[in-house]
Amino acid sequence: MLNNLILVGRLADNPKLKVLDEGVKVCHFVLAVERPFQNQETGQYDADFIPVSVWRGFAETVIQYCKKGATIGIKGRIAMKLNEINGIKFNSVEVIAERVSFISLKNQEKEEEQAE
Repeated sequence: MLNNLILVGRLADNPKLKVLDEGVKVCHFVLAVERPFQNQETGQYDADFIPVSVWRGFAETVIQYCKKGATIGIKGRIAMKLNEINGIKFNSVEVIAERVSFISLKNQEKEEEQAE
């Protein structure tokens, strides 16, 4: 069996860090991945917004270097989670990133230049 994927996209928002009771760190963000074809009606490229979790050391690195708009690549796996809200159970899908590649951190560089 194989559960492996590679995605390249832009962060839709700033990543958020959580520290669990055991001290394990996890970072959550949404990756906007552009579709490879144009929308027939608008002529624009639509995007899929994919929830991603990064654990432990990679979580801290993503928080340190990535901001909204940064382009990153991830290698990971798909995970199904059973959630319950107000007694209603539902499945959700997220990507667990096992490897993160920083492709373009231009937004962060621009912010640093403006701060100087």
